[in-house]
Order: sequence, then structure tokens, then C-alpha cells
Amino acid sequence: MLEIRFDPEKGIWCEDPESLEKLEKNYFGEKRDGRVWLEIEEALFLVNFQNATCKTGEGKEMGFNELASAFAGKEPRLFVRYNAYRDWRDRGLIAKRMKVIKKGQGKKGWKRYPAGELKLEKLKASAVWYADSLFSVLEDETVGRKLFEGHWIGQWGIYKQDRGGLLKLDFMETIFLAKNAGLKVTDAETGKRLKPDQILSHVTSMREYASQLYEIYEDWRKRGYVVKTGFKFGSHFRIYFPGAKPIMDDQWIHSKHVLHVFPKDQKLLISEWSRAVRVAHGVKKTFLLGIPEMKEEDYVDYPVDFLAYRRKKEGSNWIRETPDDMPRYLLVAVSEDEHIGGIELASLLKKAQTLGLELLLSISDRETAITYYVLKRVVLPGSGYEYYEIEWMKP
Repeated sequence: MLEIRFDPEKGIWCEDPESLEKLEKNYFGEKRDGRVWLEIEEALFLVNFQNATCKTGEGKEMGFNELASAFAGKEPRLFVRYNAYRDWRDRGLIAKRMKVIKKGQGKKGWKRYPAGELKLEKLKASAVWYADSLFSVLEDETVGRKLFEGHWIGQWGIYKQDRGGLLKLDFMETIFLAKNAGLKVTDAETGKRLKPDQILSHVTSMREYASQLYEIYEDWRKRGYVVKTGFKFGSHFRIYFPGAKPIMDDQWIHSKHVLHVFPKDQKLLISEWSRAVRVAHGVKKTFLLGIPEMKEEDYVDYPVDFLAYRRKKEGSNWIRETPDDMPRYLLVAVSEDEHIGGIELASLLKKAQTLGLELLLSISDRETAITYYVLKRVVLPGSGYEYYEIEWMKP
């Protein structure tokens, strides 16, 4: 049986020779001065699952709650962190508190997306803007069909039906064409010509975060990507790679990526954020996240919980990685009832990127089951923004 000791002034440790050997072999704690010193989550795991006994200096045995309560005021989100640690250990994997790791020594997981460029001719056409509806309509059939069939901008006729000779443009498409292709836009009510910034200003007064949405839309469109609404998939946009058209080989094509814009000052419940990712994965689409307008002074030192190790292949066998290897993930433990903001998430992503690690979110639900999401940076050539792929992961 494992024997560990607790002193409120010193911490938690093991000094029993037989127990020391078992703990070192399984990478629990840190050995100093002939003892193995344990973090609270390690001690709780040993008590709960390894039949360890924890005793005070007076020889009194402590249960799980008594030991945890001694740290409840010192360790933020103690049980959520413990639950993440417990699940990782249950899978036979190792997680350690992040103490020392040199920058850039981890395993990078960046993806580079193909570069493209949208080439638009100057338009000799006009559209009418319906301010309350946030749409404009272009009646010129030649121009409308060319924009839709050649660049997949707007919606010609009825969705997936070749009838109704009008091109409908949402507010982002309207602004984009007015700004980058010289489209003339007039107000339906006043008949006055509108500049792109006037349209955006109006939309921003009606719809929160409209300017951030437009920035991301324009960023991808300028690089040749097709950007359409992601409403059906619980996200802001669905993304098609350069060259995509609405009908190819006489078939409607389906997007493989959806993109969600997460403004830096917005906060979402973890459960809401996770739901959007799950919807995308449920329809076999890659979920992309964009956090616009981050400045150097916006980043904060958001706490992380663990360095996490996985498995590697040696010969024909898979063996677990240990602290002798470089870690794979910067693991952050959260619960479904917590909020996370754009600034916090961007700061975590930057920290992981600096260390050369992938960010792994461990989400505890109300039944203490764990869901994992790994975030990888996406490099979009020529872009001044940062994007990330988010994937569900089973360790």
C-alpha cells in the first residue's frame, strides 16, 4: 500500500522506500532530498484510485475531502483541475504541472493553407441597398451571373434553383464589392449613393460585432477563398478553398470548413462554444476559429494547468511518452459552466505557440466526463490575422 504524508506548512510527500519506487516508476511527483513531493491532484488521484493512505504528522489518516479541503482556498478550480488530471491518468498517460520548458522546444502543429488571390474586374453596375434588411439587390443579369457563377459572390435566383433573375448580396458582400470592385450602391429609401464605410457603420449600429465579421470575411475573400454563411452549421461562415464555384461537374459542392469569429471582448459559456464545434464535426467539417483585432497589450498571462504527454511508436509498439520526452500539449482544464473570452483564448493560444506546443482544452461536464479539443494554428499566407483549427480528440 502506498503511504503519503501531509503537513500544511510543508505540503504532501512520500518517504516510504517501497512507495517511493512505485511513484518514481510511474512519474508521480518530484524527487527532492530523498522524498517524492506531490501536487494536490496527484495525491488525490493516489488516494482515490491507488489505495494510498495519507496521514498527518500526528498519524491521523485523511480522506479525499479532508485532504482536498486543505487546498481549496489556495488552488483555483481545484476539482475541475483534479478531474482533468484523473481522466488523463486513467488513460495511462502522464500530465505534469508546467514549471520549466524552454521556448520553442515542443512539437509544433501548424497548418499552412494554400495561397490565392481574388481578381475582380471593375463593375459597371449598381445595387439597391435595403437598410432594414441588410441586403442589396443587383438586377443586371449579365453582371449578376458573372459574379455568382465566376466568383460565387451573392445568391443568384433561388438557392440551388436556377430561377428568379436577381443577385442578392448580404451586407458583407455589398461592402466588399463597393470597396474592391467599384459597385455603385444606392439607398432604397433615399436614392442616395452610399460609400462602403457608411454601409458598415449602419450595419454595426444594428448588429453587434459586424465590423469584426467583415474584417474576417474580407481577409479570406481577398485570398481567393469563397466565404458564405455558416448559419446552418452554427457558425458565422462556411469556407471553400480557392477555385470553388457553386456548381462543379453539374453537382452542388459542399464546404469542408466552417469559421467562427470570436471577438476579443466577447465571452461565451464553454458549453455554447463546444456546441458549435460539435455541430461542425457532426457534419464532417473542420472548425476554424478567428480572433480579430488582438494587439500586443491585449494578451494576458492566463493560467495553464498541465504539460501533457501522449504516446509514441517504437518499432511496432505504442508506448507512453514521459517527462524524458518533449511534451505535446499545453493542457487547460475547464468546466462546461465556465465562461471563456476571446482575449483569454488568444492568450492561451499564443503561450502554446511560443512554447511550440498544441493547446488542449479538457472540458468537464456535469457528470465529470471529459471532452478534449486540440487547437492548431492555421497559417493563411498574406494574412495579418491568426486562425486556428479546433478538433475533437480522443487520447
